[in-house]
Amino acid sequence: MSDTARFAQQRDLSDETLMAHYGDGDGDAFDELFRRYEPRAYAFFLKRTGSSERAEDLYQELFLRIHRARDRYDSDRPFTPWFFQIANRLLVDDHRRAFRHHEFSIEDREPRAEQRNAEGEVADREQSMQLLQFLSNEERYVLLAAKVDGVGYAEVANHLGKSVDAVKKTASRAIRRLRASVGPDGAFGLPVG
Repeated sequence: MSDTARFAQQRDLSDETLMAHYGDGDGDAFDELFRRYEPRAYAFFLKRTGSSERAEDLYQELFLRIHRARDRYDSDRPFTPWFFQIANRLLVDDHRRAFRHHEFSIEDREPRAEQRNAEGEVADREQSMQLLQFLSNEERYVLLAAKVDGVGYAEVANHLGKSVDAVKKTASRAIRRLRASVGPDGAFGLPVG
């Protein structure tokens, strides 16, 4: 069979059949699946990460995971939900890695403030860091992402794998805890909670 005829035949096969063929060792079946899903996978990750570099890395990792899972695919089940379930899990894993990295880099953050002299900036930074220590890692992340960096609650919720309402409650709780930890004169109180 010529390459053109084989290509035309594969274009007529369902995704489920192609994946079953790929599981049986047909590399051309994978090429066809890649042709069909590469733009969708890239768009999926680009929309959720906002970074073309991250999207490209993630969709390449996605197809590597598809390759590794080819033996476990059940061709009686729809391919597209299976494919995007793997994509979503990969995205969650990526967000968790980023979240862990974000937790460790809090000390490197500069508080947003009007331009002041160097002493005032250092004092503000030290005070902000002391206040943030009253919060849990999750509260600190939600507060910094949503209130300082301007990231939407939906994106933060997606990043944490939680509902938007849960993230809003976490932000509200963090703000209450910060307010309770600062006395009326601006002095630090006792840690709350």
